[in-house]
Amino acid sequence: MSSTTGPTIRYGLFGLTAVTFILALFLNLFLPGWAAQGIIVAGIHGFIGVVMLIYYPPAIYFSLKDSRNRWDQGGGEVAVQVLLAVAWLAAFIWQIIIASARLCDDPDSGFYVNDPKCQPAAIGLTVLYFINLVIHTGWAAWIITIVEKNSTGRRERDDVYEIPSHDLVRGRTTRHVDTTKITGDEEAGLYNLRT
Repeated sequence: MSSTTGPTIRYGLFGLTAVTFILALFLNLFLPGWAAQGIIVAGIHGFIGVVMLIYYPPAIYFSLKDSRNRWDQGGGEVAVQVLLAVAWLAAFIWQIIIASARLCDDPDSGFYVNDPKCQPAAIGLTVLYFINLVIHTGWAAWIITIVEKNSTGRRERDDVYEIPSHDLVRGRTTRHVDTTKITGDEEAGLYNLRT
């Protein structure tokens, strides 16, 4: 991967996930069926929004600044993406429950009973939640794959996870070799190989 392809993909993922989040939030707020069941999804959306608001702007800022700041290190980015994937999975499962025909026909469900938009709206949101789940899972898998490919020699996997994500996706892992620490036991092991 060239040094410009990785960051382009990463920035594209930031933008795509922000757009799909906003789309899912507005569709959920304005489509028929907002009731007690929708409050659960609104809570999940609120959680996802807070996580994205806390992580995305600083990660993009430090990436553009080409900082060695550890805010957007590979391990942290994987953790954020896994957290968001789990939240989208919860929203997806809850939306599948809402998408059942029985709920759209139940007058006590809070949904517009016999409204022709009820079932398609729930199915559309279910698909949108699944797309978000796939994007965040794929993003985490991509960073994990990059880390695994760069975990050779003295740079163990844990050390590579500490490299900022913008350097990982550019393939600039050697920039951080001087920050990798070798413990006394590992150093003794290196000298023993000479004998």
